[in-house]
Order: sequence, then structure tokens, then C-alpha cells
Amino acid sequence: MPGDDPLARLLTTLTAVAPDWGTTDLADALWLAARIDGNTGDWSGRSASDLPEDASPAPEAAAPDTGPQPGAPAADLHERLTGTPVRIPGDAVAVPPAAALPLALETGRAVRPWKRRWPHGRRSALDIDATVDGYARSGELLPVFGPAPERWFDLTVVVDRSPAMRVWQETVTDFAAVLDRLGAFRTLQICDLLLTDGGPELRDRQAESMGHGRLRSADGRRLVIVVSDCAAAGWRDAAVWRLLREWASSTPVALLNPLPVKLWRRTGLDLPAVRVFSATPGAVNARLSFDLPPLLPEGEAAPDGGWQPVPVLSLSPHALDRWSRTVMRRAPEGCGAVLVPSWGRPASAVGRGARPVTADDFVRTASAPAVRLAVLCSTFSRLSIRLLHLVRQELVPEASTADIAEVLVSGLFALGTGDDGTTELSLSEPVRRQLQQHLAQHEMWRINEALNRHVAALESRSRQIPSMAHDRTATAGIQAEIQAFAQASRQTLELLGLVTREEPETREERAEPTPALPAAPAQRSAATTRGPSQSHRPPYFYLSYAHTPQWGPDSGDPDHWVRVLFNDLCDHIMALTDLPAGSPAGFMDREMRSGEGWPEKLSENLATCRVFVPLFSPRYFSSETCGREWYAFHERMLNARTTGTATASPIVPALWAPVDMSELPDSVRHIHIENLALGRSYLNSGIYGLIKLSRLRDEYDETVFGLAERIVQAAGESRLPPGLARDYESTPSAFKPRGTGPRHIRLTVLAPTRDSVPGHRDTGPYGDDALDWNPYRAESARPLPVLAEELIRSLDYRVTVSNFDDEELTGGSRDPHEPSRPTILLLDEWALTDEERRARLKTFDAYARPWVSAIVPRSRTDLQNHGQQGRRLAGELERVMPTILQRTRRSDARIAVNGVPTLKSFTRVLPQVVAYTTQQFLKNAEVRLPPGPHVPRPLLADPYPPSDPPVGDAPDGEA
Repeated sequence: MPGDDPLARLLTTLTAVAPDWGTTDLADALWLAARIDGNTGDWSGRSASDLPEDASPAPEAAAPDTGPQPGAPAADLHERLTGTPVRIPGDAVAVPPAAALPLALETGRAVRPWKRRWPHGRRSALDIDATVDGYARSGELLPVFGPAPERWFDLTVVVDRSPAMRVWQETVTDFAAVLDRLGAFRTLQICDLLLTDGGPELRDRQAESMGHGRLRSADGRRLVIVVSDCAAAGWRDAAVWRLLREWASSTPVALLNPLPVKLWRRTGLDLPAVRVFSATPGAVNARLSFDLPPLLPEGEAAPDGGWQPVPVLSLSPHALDRWSRTVMRRAPEGCGAVLVPSWGRPASAVGRGARPVTADDFVRTASAPAVRLAVLCSTFSRLSIRLLHLVRQELVPEASTADIAEVLVSGLFALGTGDDGTTELSLSEPVRRQLQQHLAQHEMWRINEALNRHVAALESRSRQIPSMAHDRTATAGIQAEIQAFAQASRQTLELLGLVTREEPETREERAEPTPALPAAPAQRSAATTRGPSQSHRPPYFYLSYAHTPQWGPDSGDPDHWVRVLFNDLCDHIMALTDLPAGSPAGFMDREMRSGEGWPEKLSENLATCRVFVPLFSPRYFSSETCGREWYAFHERMLNARTTGTATASPIVPALWAPVDMSELPDSVRHIHIENLALGRSYLNSGIYGLIKLSRLRDEYDETVFGLAERIVQAAGESRLPPGLARDYESTPSAFKPRGTGPRHIRLTVLAPTRDSVPGHRDTGPYGDDALDWNPYRAESARPLPVLAEELIRSLDYRVTVSNFDDEELTGGSRDPHEPSRPTILLLDEWALTDEERRARLKTFDAYARPWVSAIVPRSRTDLQNHGQQGRRLAGELERVMPTILQRTRRSDARIAVNGVPTLKSFTRVLPQVVAYTTQQFLKNAEVRLPPGPHVPRPLLADPYPPSDPPVGDAPDGEA
């Protein structure tokens, strides 16, 4: 009856209030009502008059932020901005920001041509070809040395510090980091360009004035990139262009403009445009060739006819690629540039300022990503540039730097600067209302969900977003924006450094608990990492095999018999299990058609299958694809073991072709394969031999059925839970390259024991020995050195694990002059509280070889690793281990020494550190023969013996 059902009464009431609502409208209303938290206001935006009950107006002088206070199980996150008129009770936190440079990976690839080497460097190296030629001519092995190639350019990035350029501060920083990681330049220097009334002024990072001539290069081996939007009034004067022309006469110079190309003519960049070409690699601007534009006004050229081209680039991978290939590879398509006369600026260039536009004009004329970004940001009345980048990254990933520029220069947002230098954007209420007309209701909740996921990921990055977590029980208020940009769960608050407690239950709740409704997506734990898609049906087993190449155009499908085996196994699995109809019994990559994103499908099926079935063959262990599949599944198995959710091995290998068991990689030796129950013929011929010989057909059927039984048994014993899909392209191979000998890694652990930690330190992560150290005890039940050893073994390495306190090593070797094996130091920062360990570690760092690296776990759930104590330990680590830290930070695994926050991050960074350490060992270690007995050098016969003595001089009796 409707009277007995609350839902029915609610529907009746809604129908009476809104008789014109349909079924879809009613469903949307119920869905939104279920998702709205009682503590969260309308996400369409609130004004200052619609304050929370516990919010109070802020005084003129803001009080300092309070420390972490106990919070509620879940809390809204508000951005802390200066000048906010209200205070909201809560705790100060810092949320990781987004990358300010879209397409950073593609940008790095675009500037790779600058990695070309200068052939005649300052150092000498052995010229092998000349040495061999000299040996062939003279027969004497005399080494010939010649100049060694080296990096071509010193890079100087000159950043315009005009007021309008402050919105690009984070973007320029990320761009400079991309250039630094590229490793193409000898040095990287960042300078500031100030456009004053007295002309352009150049300053270094210490704000010291620099002479303009310091960027000129006598040998043409300095590259200058000037970053500016050219919107300041100084760019319409001739002085700054004369300065660029002066630099361009002796070195390559380019102007990088973050604005979209269609807005360049409205700035000081309204100069004659041409396309330039280079005849020699690394040519200075004065040697770039071009054709004068046909519509160039007469008399504009300088008396000497000298126009200087300056390449102008947008901050996009395409423009950077065209410029890089033009200058360094002489690409025939050239790149765009502007012409600068000798007096600096043509008289006809007047510059048309940007025309103010309304919100409706912007929606009609701007690019689609720019419109979407502006509409999504209209949910906030004020926000920082960092939050703008966060919305762009999570909800408009297709937006480029030019799209962000369209939003920032549109005039819709008023720009300001906070006390900490952060750029702040604000929208007037009329503009907000106009933009929100294009914002659907469900899009408001998409913003909340996307930012929740980002906050929960807690990716480590500098320049974090100052925020606060709303807590009704807090006694102090913090200046913050009214609109919450995300909602943090209890687990996320703990990761942000807040110790939360459950709210006390009311008497009614204790007396009669109410059944909980399914949690809405916006209220689910923001710390839960997204798993496989709901449409994905996990396979029962994953068949991993090495693809056989075709030997001719008419050879047919070389993997036909693998497909036959796969189908037979699927039939048996369906018969032996209770899999429902439509569920895949198995998966093999042969099923997929081209263009379906096969790397993602491989990773998703490896993360969800119950059993991994590798087909062993000689080709299998030389396949990089098979090595990646093995490592991804084995890593998932190890992660399950750390939490105690899987004990038995879910790997069931099958012998496709006979292999020499003594030659198996070290990473697979722990897997048992020689099961005599499958028959002697199977062990001698493999499944391929059984399936190809008709007389062994019965043995093939028996072997395949037995293999299916083992798969079902392994699935039932292991009960491996689903994991997270791994990035397939970055997954290392578990098999070493063919022809290489055994690879060794030394893993030494420096951590206190339970008895040697300071008195105020929690002893939970420690045991009776350093090898019992478990910093991620909230995620793992096993010691970290044990997990690290298994991961390194799964990379086909032989690993030796030792306690640093028990070793007598100096920089990874007993003798500083003798090479050792690659060494990885697993370091707990709390070991630095012991003076003796600090001294030994400082000596270890002083003698560290290039093949010695370090990993510093710093769990986010361990609150003692943060705050003042954590900063003190990090500073002490920088003082004690500068050599190893700086060396590791130059690699792709720099997070290893910056504090690995989670166990997942540790399992991702460890293979990178292993690869980097091994490469350094192969590159720098000298091969030394072991000492042996001294063997005297044989005397060579005289090629010119003396002639016979005279007869008179002969001895008696020999005449």
C-alpha cells in the first residue's frame, strides 16, 4: 500500500507537486536527492550570503592556520584563498595539483632533435676506426684518440615577468622540467625578463641584474628560448625586439607564446610573418633562409636590407616539433617566424588590443575545449590557477595550452594574486549565471566525482593546492571559499594527514539501526582506486604464448594449433565449473582485432583472470611480450600475498614444445612444471607434438583434460582477487635478453630494529632485525625486504639481501678500486637518528659507485613521517647522502629517493631503479681479470741471426 511504503508516498507527493514530470524527471530527482550530503550545499554555487551555519565572517587580518584537528568520517574540501570574506571551521590540508603543462610526454618527444651531439667535443675518446686502420697499415696496435661527441647547446630560458604572465608560472615551470629531463643540453639556466620604462632588463634567479651580452655566444652553441605572451605594452616598443635581434645574430633564438595563434595579431607580435628553413644543423637565426612576404610595404626594410628572422612557436608539441626538426634536422617544411628589422620594430605594426567579449560571445567563438573548461569553472565564484589546471586535467583532458589561454585572456575571469603569489581567478555573478546556462545538472556532480578521484590518488607533486577539510567540531575557522571542490572520505583524510574519528551514534541509531541505501558515486570512498570497467567480464584463465612468425606468404596461420588448444581448454573449463552463460572461460590476445587498444585489454585481463597459463617453448623466453605478461601477473600475485588474500600459486604452466629445464630464467625456476601424471609423451614432445601426431591423439585429449583440471584446482586453491590494470607499455620483462649471463643485484637494508628506534617512534613497522622492516604495514602483512627480493627475482635477477649494519662495504665494494655488483640501498629515514649509522652512511655515500642507488619508503599512513619531524629527517638525509640522492634523481626513478608513499608506488618504482642501476654498472664498471700465476713472456727468435764466423775463428777441430 502507498501508505506503508515511504518511497511510494514520496512519489505520490512529487507527482502532485509537479504533475508535468515524467518518469525520467522523477528518477533524476531521486538520484540527485540520494547523492546530496546533508553537509554539502547546492553545487551550482553559493554566494557569500548563503554561508554554512558554522561559518563566520573573517576579520581583516587572517589568523594563522590551525594544526590538524579530529575530523568527521567524511568532509568537504574547500580551497584556501586570501581575501575570502568568511571562515569555515576545519583542518588545513594540502591537495596534490594537476600537471600545468598538457601533453607533457608529447612535448618531450617533440624536442628530441636537440639531443643531437656536437661531433667535436672538448674531451678525447678512443677512435676505434682510426686505431684499426693504423693497425692494418703498420701492424702495430697504437691507440688513436679523437674529440668525443658532446651535448650541443647550453640552454637559457628567458621568462617574461610581466603581470599578465603570472598565470603561466606553473606551466613554464613544468615546461622547464621537461627540458631538464630530456638531457639534451649541457646546462639549463632560467632568467627573468623585466620590461621597465628604461628598457628590457635581464635578471637571474637570485634577482641579480645580468648584462644583455651574456646570452650572446661566440661559437653559436647557446640556445635561447624566450617565453612571453607579448601582451605587455613593452612588446610594442622597439627596444625588446632589438634585444632579441642582437641575441639572434650569434645564437639560435625562439619566441615561445602560450596564447593561441589566432590571438597573436592582437599583441605585440604583429610583425611580418614568414617561413624559415635551415641549411645546416644548429644554425643561428642569421643563417636561416626565408622569402620576403609579397605584401611587405615598400621602405620597411632596413638600409642594409637586413631582416632578422625569429621563430615563433605556440606551446604545443606540433609547433615545437616543427621548429626542432627545422633547426637540427633541416626539415624541408620549415617553421613559422617573424621578421625583425635592424631598428627593432616596423612602423606599420601598431598592435590591435584584445576586444572585450561577453560570455555569450565567448561560447560562440571560442574553441570547444575552452568553452567546456570555462563552463565547468563557473561552479566556483573564485578559484586558483592550480584548481583550474586540476579541472582541466580531470574533466577536459583534450584541452591544450592554447585552450587554457583562450579562457584566461577572454576577459571573463578577473585575475588577482594571493599573499603566497598564487594566481587567483574570480567570476562576477552575471558572468557565472550566463555560463551556468550551458552547464547541465549532472555535469556539476561529474566535477565532484572527478576531483574526488584525483584527491584520493594523492600523486606526489610539488606546488600543492592549499585547502581545508570542513569539520563541524573544529574550534577555529580558516579562510576558505564557500564552494567545496571535492569530498574526502575517512581514508582519504587519513592519507592527507588528519586523524579522524567516528561520530558518536545517537540513541535512536543504537536502538533501531536503519538499513543503509547503496552509496551514491559521489559519496563513495574517494580513496578507492578505480578497478576494471563494469562491462568487462574477467576470464577464468589467461593463455600466454609466443607468437610464431610466418615464414612465407602462403604459410597460413602459424598459431592455428594454439587456437585449437585454447578452444579445447575452454570447453573443458565450462564443463568442470559453474561459470554462467556468456562468461569467458579463457582469454588469448589472438581474439582481438586491430584497432581495439590491445595493450589496455591485455592489462585488464591480466588484472582480472583467475589463473595464468604460460605455454613454455624456446621462443617463449625470448619474447618481450611474454616477459611483460609474466611480470604483470606475478606482481599481482605478490601483491595478493602481501595482504594475505592468496597463498597457493595461480600459475599453471604448460609445455608447448620441449625446453631445456636447466636453461629456464631465474624468474620462473620456482614454478613446477614436470608433472609426470600428464604422461611421458607430453614431457618428451610437448602439446605441439601430441596435437600434430595423429597416433598420439588420445594422449593429447588426456593431457588437455588434465591441464584443465589443474587450472580449476589452482583457481580454487589460490582464490586470487582482482587487481588493478597495469600500464602495459611501462611493464618490464621478466626474462633477460638471450645470450646474457646471470644478472646479480645486491639489496642492502638500513632500518632500525624494535630495540634501537627512538623512544617516541612507533615500533609497529619494526622487528628483531632490519630485514623485518615493514613500513607499509597498513597495506601488507609481509616485510618489505622480502617483497623486494621476490620482485627483483621476478625480473630474472639473482639477488642477495643483507643487513647494512652487518656489512663492511664501502660504496658497494670491499675494495674501493674493485667493481662490485649493482647495489640498491633500502633506507628508513629513522635510521638517521643514530649517530653511528649516520657516519657509516656518509662514508658509504662518499665512496658510492655510479651503480649504487637508493629507495626511501615514506608511508603516507605513517603520520610520524610527516610534519616537522618528517622534514627534519628529510633534511638530514640530504646532508648525509648527497651523492646517491642526486644521482638517482637524474634518472626516471627520482620518486625513489623523494619518499615512496604507498606499496603500489614501491612495486612500480623498484623495476625502474633496478634497470637504472644495472645500466650504470654496465656503463661504468671496468672488467678486471682475476689475479693468477705469473707467466714469463716468451723470448722471440732474432729475425736477423749473425752470419757464420770466419774459419780462423772456429774452435779447434771444427775447421
